[in-house]
Amino acid sequence: MIYFRSFIAKLLAFYAVSMLVISCSSTQELADEGFQSSQVSGEQITEKLPDYSDDIQTLKGKGRAIVSEPENTERVTLHFSSNRNKSLVEIRNNLGIEGGKLLTDGDTLLVYNKVDKYVRKIPIGGGNLSSINRLASLNILGIVNYRPIEENIEQVTENEHYYQLKMANGAKVWINKKKNVVAQVVQPANTDLPYSKIIFDAYSKLDGYKLPRKITIFGAEGKSKIALQLSTLELNPALESLSINLPDDIRIYHR
Repeated sequence: MIYFRSFIAKLLAFYAVSMLVISCSSTQELADEGFQSSQVSGEQITEKLPDYSDDIQTLKGKGRAIVSEPENTERVTLHFSSNRNKSLVEIRNNLGIEGGKLLTDGDTLLVYNKVDKYVRKIPIGGGNLSSINRLASLNILGIVNYRPIEENIEQVTENEHYYQLKMANGAKVWINKKKNVVAQVVQPANTDLPYSKIIFDAYSKLDGYKLPRKITIFGAEGKSKIALQLSTLELNPALESLSINLPDDIRIYHR
């Protein structure tokens, strides 16, 4: 139980980075080599990518997660639900015991550690927000249907299998040429984001929508990652109010 308590505290912090990260099997990383200048424009590429921002307004699901650190690996189950404004995640261990919940509305992150009985309310844009929590402002739906913005593409290169988009902020985005889906995003070393890489994989259709079934997010230091394999996923379900019911006597820390 002591180990689980320590792990939940770490997971609540680390999961705030990813909000939705999918992949329990090994994921192939794409090499940054063999690319040459392309005659295809960024607009021609992005217009073929799936865009469900108007079609998918809510999301609900469950998955088995693996969280890996240099000296620690743990498996948990995540229950998540999201609309375009809020994301709610519940964390359970392999015995089904609830460890905590996270709720983000893009402005604040509410972290409820049920094991250690404390709550933290963290402003996303606040100066005291640790780097590992900044990505909590990302919405689950935005992660599942990630699309590079065409106006931010500065250069397009390609090899046999992928286009590589070089973005204005220094990020690189790999696009699968055959499937017309995002395969990988790599941030520059000087990024303010707390992740270094996202790998999208195993796309399949659900209710006519092409979505990644596996995603892996690597921490900013490149040594940690969190992964989730979806077991259930509902698109556009009717959601109850996305909120966390807190005990009356629990203390809320603001930082």
